[in-house]
Amino acid sequence: MTDSDNSTTLPSVTTNRRDRQTANAPGHFDDVDPALALLQGWLRAQHVSHVLCRLQQRLERRVPDAAAPDVMHKKVGYSIACQAEVEATTAALKLQDELPHIQAQSLLGVVAKLEIIAGADRDIDDPTDFPWPHIASVLDDLKKIAGRLPFERPDRSVVHADCRLYQEKATDLVGLERQTSSSGVLGRL
Repeated sequence: MTDSDNSTTLPSVTTNRRDRQTANAPGHFDDVDPALALLQGWLRAQHVSHVLCRLQQRLERRVPDAAAPDVMHKKVGYSIACQAEVEATTAALKLQDELPHIQAQSLLGVVAKLEIIAGADRDIDDPTDFPWPHIASVLDDLKKIAGRLPFERPDRSVVHADCRLYQEKATDLVGLERQTSSSGVLGRL
């Protein structure tokens, strides 16, 4: 292989230290690589879903201990929390569904796509079963070559705003379900 062959292929695959630092600067590739933007949205939805899951679990434990006049109020709060978690999880799943339609524009974009694939299955399957250790190994190799993804955990204010949004959607849905079931009960009387 001649030197000219190497010079035409290597720069698109490798980066020097200065380029990696720039590539890892927050928001640097967001506009260039849609896979990075997709991962950022997916991570946010996943995090919000986990926060809402913990809230729902906390409320679930409180329902049996509630006093009789408080039970209905706690059950409504629990129903809203359950539905909010479903809404956040659905948002994450919709982003996962976009993955095959997004073309990575960089090695970090490929890393981002693999992060979504591996992350989506982390909670479902045994991470020690084939192919997960192998995919994790490839992902680690790519991160060493391309650098780390430039994402941090979203600010609490962003997470709280997303939680409120899903809770509002859930409140509307639970309210509609209650109205529908109430009218159905009234219609049967």
